[in-house]
Amino acid sequence: MEKLNFETIKHYQSFETIEEMDQSVRGFLYKHKAELSEGTNKVLTFIWRHSVKVIGVSFAKYDYIANNVQLSRRTVIRAVKKLEQLGIIKKIPTAKMNGKQGVNIIVIQTFQKLDDLKNNVSPQAVTVPVTANKTENKQSSLCEIQLKPNNVTEKGNRSQQAEESASQEKANPSIQQELDESFLPESIHKEFVQAAKPFFSASAIYKLWNRVLIAYKKINLDCPLENVMEEVVSAFKQTIFAKQIGKIRTSFEGYFYGVLYAKLIVEKRRENRHLLHNFFG
Repeated sequence: MEKLNFETIKHYQSFETIEEMDQSVRGFLYKHKAELSEGTNKVLTFIWRHSVKVIGVSFAKYDYIANNVQLSRRTVIRAVKKLEQLGIIKKIPTAKMNGKQGVNIIVIQTFQKLDDLKNNVSPQAVTVPVTANKTENKQSSLCEIQLKPNNVTEKGNRSQQAEESASQEKANPSIQQELDESFLPESIHKEFVQAAKPFFSASAIYKLWNRVLIAYKKINLDCPLENVMEEVVSAFKQTIFAKQIGKIRTSFEGYFYGVLYAKLIVEKRRENRHLLHNFFG
């Protein structure tokens, strides 16, 4: 067994940047998440978040991991074994300076990147065929919403549709037209509304904002949501660009959630850096 010191840990650095590590873990989860129990997923997420001092390397003790993810030590050991079997981590035994067994170094391994995995999936594999009648009656979702057009022809079509809608409204009053951002609840941050309103209706913006709230709550950031609005808006813009170049193969809201989650994970790691001194024992 190797002596546990910073030089030993640095020797096992497995990535040059945090982004490279994130891509590997996200690719692994894309392929294997269905095989992981909730506890194993929690353990992986914890190791992932705490592998930034030396990128890709965690030296947290089993007891420390167990306490933070609220699982038993035995469950954590089983989870680490499962993750090692699936190839996303490698466990390196170490020894303390007095010769006794020390903590295990856990090294995140390189894995096929998420983008590469997605690009290997053919569009036919994720397209669900529907009949003409189902298509006509189906309620629109974010995965079907097109970005608002900026050409004259489609604006003309929208004007015609608006006239037809107004005619129908007189005969049978109901809310049929798309609502603009002025109808949105005040709880939705203004910066997000400002970024999204050129592309989506109020109902679509509302759905996307709910994704933001889910990601923020799941990652459990200590800072208020408004402090990471720059990351939220950046994730939205990145998703818009991916939509425009045809990169999104699933749903817009699902892709947006994935990008945002990755950005907020980085913020959570920054919050946790002050805990690194507790890893040694």
